[in-house]
Amino acid sequence: MGKLVKYEFRKSLFSKLIFIGITVLMEIVFLVGFYGKFNESMGLGALGLFFTALAGISYIGIESIIILYRDLTTKQSYMLFMTPNNSYKILGAKALQNAATVLLAGAFFGGLAAFDFSLLSKDLVPLKDILDMLKMMLKDVDPRLQFTWQTLAALLVMFLCSWVLQITTGYLAVVLSCTLLSGKKGAAVISFVFYIAISSLISWVTRKIPGPTGAVPLLLVRSCISLVWSTIMYFITAYLMDKKLSV
Repeated sequence: MGKLVKYEFRKSLFSKLIFIGITVLMEIVFLVGFYGKFNESMGLGALGLFFTALAGISYIGIESIIILYRDLTTKQSYMLFMTPNNSYKILGAKALQNAATVLLAGAFFGGLAAFDFSLLSKDLVPLKDILDMLKMMLKDVDPRLQFTWQTLAALLVMFLCSWVLQITTGYLAVVLSCTLLSGKKGAAVISFVFYIAISSLISWVTRKIPGPTGAVPLLLVRSCISLVWSTIMYFITAYLMDKKLSV
């Protein structure tokens, strides 16, 4: 299993290095602006870091789905399915590598944001304005959310776990396209419709599940529910690969 995870990691290593390089560059731009008192540079760096984090975490998941599709429809990983590994291990390696990368990326960008924010709080940057803006954003998401570091951390965890769920749902859509809908006209479109439908159903069911009254505990419970759904999506997808897939 470890070798499969390493193999999956190497296949997406180049894109990871690109995002790391962009992040380092944007952080340098931010720090030069901060220590040099160049507001334009500092603003550009902060904005660049935000969009790099958003795009990086999003692309990690999308790339994983694309790689699975290519593995199933081209010869780029034909030998992978010739190894003595069943579909559960092959898909598990993909899901594990991607989930770990998403969570680590989220922790990395979250830690970097906390570091940069701490620099701003020590300087005479209009910190109150930033805090007021964050408070308003949290209130728009849910009136129960109060601005605390615990709330922000819980929100980040929920976002990452929800994204892992979207990825595993994407796996299922891809495998459906390559198995049950193989050779059928409009298979990709039908799979996308299925992806939207199952995501909407999961969201609806999740909202119906009662949870704690506290905002932070509720966010953490929702995160756990997303991981449970992800596990269900994984087993369904692996079962279809094992029983229906012909590579």
